[in-house]
Amino acid sequence: MSNETNKTEANQPNVASAYLKAHEESWKLRYDTYKHLTTLATGSILLLVTFLEKLFTRPLWRGLVIAAFCMFFLTIMTSFFLMNMLVSFIREGEVGKRDEKLSLALIRVALISFLSGVVSLIIFAVKNLFT
Repeated sequence: MSNETNKTEANQPNVASAYLKAHEESWKLRYDTYKHLTTLATGSILLLVTFLEKLFTRPLWRGLVIAAFCMFFLTIMTSFFLMNMLVSFIREGEVGKRDEKLSLALIRVALISFLSGVVSLIIFAVKNLFT
């Protein structure tokens, strides 16, 4: 009986360490997601600056371009904060409820702002290309 108890006790730390390892990998994948989101938002801003004047000589609804710039900038800033938080989560190995709520709020802001920037650009392009 003691042999079975030792096997069970030996397996429990492995389950716990596997659980922590899975969380660590999850945080790393999230970090990579926001790193790519930051790259996409930065690239969008650079492309806008480069091609806006050349593509549209008298653009309509310029406010959409300004909104897109602002949304992409907000995406970059929230993604930086998220990446910083995820690094601390990986280092510490656990997340408090307050940190989890803050990270969920930042995730929503980053994703919604990126999508809003893309939609603003699509509406701007459609309006200017087909009128």
